[in-house]
Amino acid sequence: MVDMATTLPSAATGQEPHPDHRYDEFIEGFARLMESRGIPRAAGRIFSFLQVSDPPDQTAAQIAHALGISLGTVSSMTRLLMQAGWVERISRRGERQARYRTSAGMMSLTVDGVMEPTRRARQLTQRGLDLMADRPAAHRARLAELNAVYAFFEEWLPMLLEQWHQRGQKEAQ
Repeated sequence: MVDMATTLPSAATGQEPHPDHRYDEFIEGFARLMESRGIPRAAGRIFSFLQVSDPPDQTAAQIAHALGISLGTVSSMTRLLMQAGWVERISRRGERQARYRTSAGMMSLTVDGVMEPTRRARQLTQRGLDLMADRPAAHRARLAELNAVYAFFEEWLPMLLEQWHQRGQKEAQ
């Protein structure tokens, strides 16, 4: 397994960070999951590392050290994660190095971002079915099933998203 770690203790103490390998399996497993969804594995490793790192914000050097990757990889993958809205770059007064952390509220943005692609996919599958109107039902079955799945999610996702937001508001109080 790849050597990964959170940096403990906090960099603010001035002590040299040391590896904490308790999270290795989580970091690598989540990175593989993200990779299966089209996200580069290194980006998945950085994202999952930032979910469990202590402190929550880390410099590029700390990320590179903890994950055993190059600073160039950290730079390009944090840029990708920032464009997606999953990671943000912050600076602290008196520090020259930028820090990275997961974006506040990024899960709500991610969940909300599911609705439009779902709607578009349902519209496209419906258009495909319309084009196949003169073909036998057996030939249309695969696309009809896909269209039904998207229609189901298009109907139910708004209610689920509303529940998600209500839960978040209650937990924030």
